[in-house]
Amino acid sequence: MTELQQRLATGRGKFTPDYPDLGTGPVDYEDSISPEFFAAEREAVFKRSWLYVGRSERLPRPGTFFTRELHGLASIVIARRRDGTVNAFHNVCAHRGNKVVWQEHPQEESKGSCREFACKYHGWRYGLDGRVTHVTNEQEFFGLDKDSLRMPPVHCEEFAGFIFVNLADDPVPLRTYLGDRLLELEAYPFHKMTQHYGFSAPIRGNWKLAVDSVCEWYHPPYVHARFIAKDTAKAEKLVPPVDAYHYDLFTPHMLTSVPGPPPLPPREPGTAGPADRDQIWVYKLFRAGLFGPDDVPDLGPLPGFLNKGKIKSWGNDQFWLFPNLSVQIWARGFYITYTYWPESVDKHTYDIDLYFVPPENAQERLAQELIVDSTIEFAMQDVNTIEATQQGLSTRANQRFHLSDQELLIRRFHKTVRDTVAAHQARDTDRDTDKER
Repeated sequence: MTELQQRLATGRGKFTPDYPDLGTGPVDYEDSISPEFFAAEREAVFKRSWLYVGRSERLPRPGTFFTRELHGLASIVIARRRDGTVNAFHNVCAHRGNKVVWQEHPQEESKGSCREFACKYHGWRYGLDGRVTHVTNEQEFFGLDKDSLRMPPVHCEEFAGFIFVNLADDPVPLRTYLGDRLLELEAYPFHKMTQHYGFSAPIRGNWKLAVDSVCEWYHPPYVHARFIAKDTAKAEKLVPPVDAYHYDLFTPHMLTSVPGPPPLPPREPGTAGPADRDQIWVYKLFRAGLFGPDDVPDLGPLPGFLNKGKIKSWGNDQFWLFPNLSVQIWARGFYITYTYWPESVDKHTYDIDLYFVPPENAQERLAQELIVDSTIEFAMQDVNTIEATQQGLSTRANQRFHLSDQELLIRRFHKTVRDTVAAHQARDTDRDTDKER
């Protein structure tokens, strides 16, 4: 009997015992239902972490820009300057605090191209670096130092085409924050996948519960049975065994790798594909499904950092960039980002963005759209469960919950959030003590 077989047979687990700081006992989900914890979490986590706001392809040339609403944290403008660099600033006018960059509806995000930004309220203008370039009736003001006026800057850095911002005054550099394991992502050809499909939805549930739902594959036979088989009993048998997955923790970030079905063999010209796969006809016709296209694009040799768990019939690696971004790299030549933006203790916005190599014909485009449709349906099945979980937790009828070895990442994720909040509160206490002295 191998060591792994022994560990599974004795109930020791495959991964969790390797991280003794996590423990194996029941967990408390008060961090997902407490308004007080939510307020502390926003201060400790979201106002001090690097937050992903968009891909660099959204800024193809100098003068292009887009805005991001960080759901109660800030309204941000991200722009490419004339020298090609990307910078970010708060979307707030130095005159009377009006939002500067918006189109028809100020609460909605916008994008475009311009030489400078103009406030719709009184006509003040700002350059692509956020600095004031024009003050209407400047002579009417008192001691105005126009050169010092600007839309407040936000720390902004790029990595592998991903644009991040940080709302803290003096954050650690992005590359330091990511660490060596995530820096390996630079070797992946994200730049070849510029065909984008996006989806966003408001969810009546704590953002951490949404992260939990895609950190384990314990639930698919029940939540996603229709994607696997015709009934739950058969779905249970078709889901790969617990030792078919791989987990890696590099705190505060983490990784899960999962297996997937092999693609169909190459299709003969003029045919709709073989009929021996237990799927509905539309998947066979367009040769695509939840795990991607069967006609995998040629991306060249894939970097060695993928599938480090040596999973047979590898499906994807899902990299979790703390606190709220997942970059899911699929074996079949596409990737997905999942972003979770908390709005209140029991509400968040869930963004899903899928990226493919641009299609060369109608069949490839339809295959991509089928993948997108399947992914959204899959996600919305999770959403129903997230909202049901929120309702159940909020009653506090049960406050001790039991996590299996398959739920290692959930155990780590909640501990990381709690530890980050505790460390921030301890620093605040120390500062208050120093002031009293």
